[in-house]
Amino acid sequence: MKIVADENIRLLKHFFLKQAAVITKPGREIVRADLVDADVLLVRTVTRVDKHLLHDTSVRFVGSTTVGEDHLDTEWLKSQGIAWSIAKGCNTTAVVEYVICVIAALQKQGLLNSSGLRAGVIGVGEIGSRVVKILRALGFTVIMHDPLRAAEQNFISTPLEQFADLDLISLHVPLTEKTVFPTYHLMDEKFLRRQKKKTVMINTSRGAVLDTNAWLNAGKHLIGCFDVWENEPNISADMLASAHLATPHIAGYSVQSKLRGMELIYQALLRANILSLKPFVEIDYPRQNLLLDKTATDWRDLVLAVFDPRELSAQMKADPLFDGRRGQFDSRYEFRFINWENKELAYTQMLNWYLQLGLE
Repeated sequence: MKIVADENIRLLKHFFLKQAAVITKPGREIVRADLVDADVLLVRTVTRVDKHLLHDTSVRFVGSTTVGEDHLDTEWLKSQGIAWSIAKGCNTTAVVEYVICVIAALQKQGLLNSSGLRAGVIGVGEIGSRVVKILRALGFTVIMHDPLRAAEQNFISTPLEQFADLDLISLHVPLTEKTVFPTYHLMDEKFLRRQKKKTVMINTSRGAVLDTNAWLNAGKHLIGCFDVWENEPNISADMLASAHLATPHIAGYSVQSKLRGMELIYQALLRANILSLKPFVEIDYPRQNLLLDKTATDWRDLVLAVFDPRELSAQMKADPLFDGRRGQFDSRYEFRFINWENKELAYTQMLNWYLQLGLE
């Protein structure tokens, strides 16, 4: 058995040692010649999987250890009888916690600190729903837009035309074009011009949901916090310079989400019954020991001790080596996998809030 995989996928040896020959390459460098005699292709979002890559190869299964599927030509895969799977849900917690850390960083900088704040969440699936819960717990009044859920009895999908006078907007939609509700360039000039000065816009979905040219023409009065970008890794230097916080598509990256992604794809491989593989065995997720600074005063200090996006943003703005920074980002742990060494301080000052949101 031969498996070709993105070199940044975790646990390849753990799952496939002595079961298959595993060839690894940078995801952007995987080409058809690598796959002629391969059985399985394992990728992340940086590899476009379509007819051009797979025609006249022996690949029978494509697995993406990430959530989105816009990098996969699923219709072509189906037409060729090639099984495929994504790791849906693997990074939900990581993305939600990234949004929390961004809000904490902004509030430490004196933004989003007033009362009566209003937020809009666009895309209210698994991730968006949890972001709504967090925002409400932080005192925001939240409006939501998700036309796919508009028919639900207890869900109100506010039209985008009514998104205005907001303090924060958070995007959580897939990238789609030829659908009933396309999201490509959903955030256009008209939408951006309607927003008030210093509205915070957080994009952790896909770069092309926000039109780069529209932002540069009509969005500079807003506060952009961008993790995803059009034309990655060759992102707009002007867009980067205009961003208040800038990170290299790592909102969904945590030690746990990466492990979870490979676990889900291995289980999908077992269900596909293409290869003779050993049964799935759960692994113990690693934990991290952290010491909370005694100067900490509230929950913001707690979450920023885990991950402070301001630090990564400063590095990226100083040296925007996109893939390099993304590939090196591998030490962020999810909140519930943190062991606080000075737990008494953490509990007395802020951990009750932490626990209340189900983040322990």
